[in-house]
Amino acid sequence: MDYSFRGVICPKEEANVFCWGVKSAKAPLERLYFKVPLNKDEVRIKVLNTGLCHSDCFKIDEEWGKNHVFPLVPGHEIVAEVEDVGPDITKFKPKDQVCFGVFRDCCGSCAACKRGDDQLCNGCSYKPTYDPYLGGYSSHMHVKESFLFKMPEKLDRKRAAPIMCAGVTVFAPLKRWGKEGMRCGVIGIGGLGHMAVQMAAKLGMHVVAISGSPDKEPEVKKMGAKEFIDSKNEADMKRISTKEQLDIVVNTAMLLDITNYMNTLRAGGCFVQVAVPSVETPVKFSNIDLVVNQKMLVGSAVGSRKEVQETLDFCADNDVHPIVENYKWAEFPTAYQRLYESKAKYRCVVDTADTFDNL
Repeated sequence: MDYSFRGVICPKEEANVFCWGVKSAKAPLERLYFKVPLNKDEVRIKVLNTGLCHSDCFKIDEEWGKNHVFPLVPGHEIVAEVEDVGPDITKFKPKDQVCFGVFRDCCGSCAACKRGDDQLCNGCSYKPTYDPYLGGYSSHMHVKESFLFKMPEKLDRKRAAPIMCAGVTVFAPLKRWGKEGMRCGVIGIGGLGHMAVQMAAKLGMHVVAISGSPDKEPEVKKMGAKEFIDSKNEADMKRISTKEQLDIVVNTAMLLDITNYMNTLRAGGCFVQVAVPSVETPVKFSNIDLVVNQKMLVGSAVGSRKEVQETLDFCADNDVHPIVENYKWAEFPTAYQRLYESKAKYRCVVDTADTFDNL
């Protein structure tokens, strides 16, 4: 298949895009150099900060399938500056501060696109930001302006990048199925969960954090949680499953059996699954509980462009920022290893400002 649109690997001195990527599945990150053309309908952005998402690990390890294009350059949480524009560009100009996220295109004509769910588009050949395109582990990217967002001035660019994936992924379903005053459970306090706690609290919900790491309780309550449930404590789980059930639950943890967690949901409540384990491991739940108690079990895939904009505005207006570890360009492999081992608190962000000093 022709992938010339993503450029060609070349010697360093001929490259206009410098990357960290892998040449094969499960391989370590290494420096890669590409020469990529700028099409007339594209914006050339200089990446300023890149967030690392655990889905990048799943891609590299082929846990979501084996049809990836290598070399693979991940990354879909991006804060950048416009460096150049093609002749067809009207919304952006050089020096504009922008954000770029999980998707780069949609067909605009399928049923999902027509109803505003462009993240669910099934008529576009290359919808995701990377694979086969080059992702945000890069010095530069060439993207369409229709999926580019202006960076709100109130956001801190060194922390904001994960909003484009982790933030949107939890904010969109909280807005769709949540309401002010609801008891909202958040399972897993990691890259997505710590954002969900902050957002649900700012949306006026009574937040109950559910985690197997009780040492996180003081910090989670500072984020806005009213209660903390130790998922390994049977008494805690029984109490929340019988007397103090929840209206909505957002699951951000890679659980293979959600039966006990769905028990925390009241009859008629909504359980939102945003975590995506390996395709080889189906998730178990109680069908009787689902049907007899008329519960909703729903999936949510990031968000539409409208929801991305709403998320950025909400975070800017309410001072909601991811908690991140910051790394320099040369430290990309270290940041990735922290991500891979689930040791980051709570998201890794690489500052690419010194890219050209570390080629």
